[in-house]
Parts: sequence; structure tokens; C-alpha cells
Amino acid sequence: MNEPITAGTFAGMWRHVVEHSPDAPFLVFERPDEQVLQWTYGEFDAAVSRAARFMASHGVIPTSAVHLALTNSQIFVAVWLAAVRLGAWIVPSDPMSATAELRGHISRTHPVIGFAAADRAATYRAALDDVSSAMPVVEIDEADGELAVFGRTYLGPWPAPSPLDRAAVMFTSGTTGAPKGVEITQANYAFAGSTMAAASGLAAQHRQLVVLPLFHANAQYYSFASAIAAGASVALMPTFSASRFLLQAARHDATHASLFAAPIRMILARGATAVPGLQLQNCWYAVNISDDQYETLSSLLGCRPRQLYGMTETIPAVLTDHADTPVASSMGFVTPGCSVSVHRADGTEAAPDEVGE
Repeated sequence: MNEPITAGTFAGMWRHVVEHSPDAPFLVFERPDEQVLQWTYGEFDAAVSRAARFMASHGVIPTSAVHLALTNSQIFVAVWLAAVRLGAWIVPSDPMSATAELRGHISRTHPVIGFAAADRAATYRAALDDVSSAMPVVEIDEADGELAVFGRTYLGPWPAPSPLDRAAVMFTSGTTGAPKGVEITQANYAFAGSTMAAASGLAAQHRQLVVLPLFHANAQYYSFASAIAAGASVALMPTFSASRFLLQAARHDATHASLFAAPIRMILARGATAVPGLQLQNCWYAVNISDDQYETLSSLLGCRPRQLYGMTETIPAVLTDHADTPVASSMGFVTPGCSVSVHRADGTEAAPDEVGE
């Protein structure tokens, strides 16, 4: 599988790779205790089927909302993919959110079921108002490699979601006002995956290293969706560690990664040194770093990182720098398959070669 899969739905994209490459590696999860768990596409699809059957038994049907307040884990991924395949949609929240923020997300989306870590369940349950008080809350052990919470029963025939069916609502504050819920469709996820796989040169033999939080668009769009589109694998870390990032990349044979300026500066501030065995070929990043920081990072990673620009609302990154001659201070060029309109200060569209916003 050398070309990204083109599919009308994210559910169809997952089904295609499972059917064609069931024995290919899909997910490596490094637990907080550094124990490593691994699944092939076929093995993880079985876990997805169990998760779907569990959710269906709790009333989840096509068009239902499923709320997650989970850290990076195999359980987050299983619930996400199960919801997508059921034709339902996820609402991911920062698992460390205060009660008020969780209540806002839940009250605005009316989920049928909620998932929260057992050690944060009290805060989660306090977020349920009079309307959502009857919603089942599933308390999760996020390190559970057996995904025992879902039982051993598999889903029967799968629904067939349509491209424009909602697959997620992710809340983003943007630049003004209260957080806004951004609707992501089945087609959006599929487009993000195939577009970002092509932009990063991702193929089946490659592996994404994911250290950014799964409740954000970056990890979902640029890493997981692109890996599924290419039939590649993912090494998922429970959280970002500045002191361990390079070691984790080498330990898990990662070829692709994604960062942004703050984690990069944290890595450099710890006086990181080169790690033997690093195989990174591409590293996306967002928000400018200095030329000196860029050169130091390049020497550590063994590749020239590429800046991009995207938001939850844009789905893929609509600007990506070229692989052969990346420029540290540039957000790059229009990503193939995307379009960008540059405007003057008065809101009218700028002419070619005219400076705008």
C-alpha cells in the first residue's frame, strides 16, 4: 500500500486497511510505566468491534454523541474508531478540564454515554447537570491493555455511514468568545488522512510517533488519520515528555512525528543530545522557532522539520512547507488538495503577489 487510501468515509478508510492488511502493525502504546502494548490492524479491529458492541448495548446508535475525557491511550482510540464505524460521533474534552468546562461540552452536545478515567471520575460526574444526570459514565483504567471494560462480545453487521455524517465535534476557543464546537464529518477525517499522508510522504512501512493530546485535532488529523490512510503504524505515548521524546522516537522506530513550538523549546531547554538509532524522516511543527533553534532541532532529529498551518476548522493543514527546502520562518505553501484565499485589510481578496492576510 504505497498510495494513501481515497475513501468517502473515515469508517470506510479503516475498513479498507483492515481488510487488506490485517496483519500489518497498527498501534504501539507505551504505558506510563513504560510497558509496551502492541496490536495489528486486525487485532485492533476486534477491540473496536467489542467497544462498538459495548456502546450499542448502552444506547449508542447512528447520530448518537459519545463523550470522552481521556488521556492518550488505546481505549481512546478504540472508542473513537468504534463510534466512527457505528455512525455516531465523538466529543473529546481535555481530561484535566475543570467541572465547568466539562459541563459546557456535555450540556451542548447531549451525549448518550461518557468515558472518563476512574481516578478523575468524581470531577467528571460533578459536571453532569439535570439533563445529563442519567447518562451512563464508564470509568476507565487507561492502562488496561486488554480493554476488559468492553467485554468479549463483538458487534454484528456494521452500519454504513455516509460521507457527510457527523463524526466528531471538537471544541476550540479560536480567537474570541466562548469555545466553539467544530463539526467534523466522516469525509473530513478521510480527506485529512489522505491529504496529510501524501504531504508527509507517509507509506505503509512508516510509523508515526504521537505525543500530542488525542483530544486535539493535530494528533487526530495529522498523525492517526494519515497513518490509517497509508496503512502505517502509530506509536502512541500517554503524554509529552521533553526528556524522553528522542528516546521514544528511537525506541519505537518512528519515522514521522508532529510537534509545535512550545514542546520544541522544552526539548532544547533540557540540553538534549543526539540519540543513536533515530530514524525520523519527517517532523511537522507549528508556530515559529528561531533559526538557531531550528538548526539545533534538525541536528537532533536527523531531518529538516517542516512548518505547517492548520486549525481544527481547516481539517488538514492548508499550508505545508516543501520537503526539499524547508524554511524555518515560513508556514509553507498551499497543501495539494486545499485552497487558501489571501485578503486585504478591508476583507476583499488580494491579487496574485499582493501582500495580505
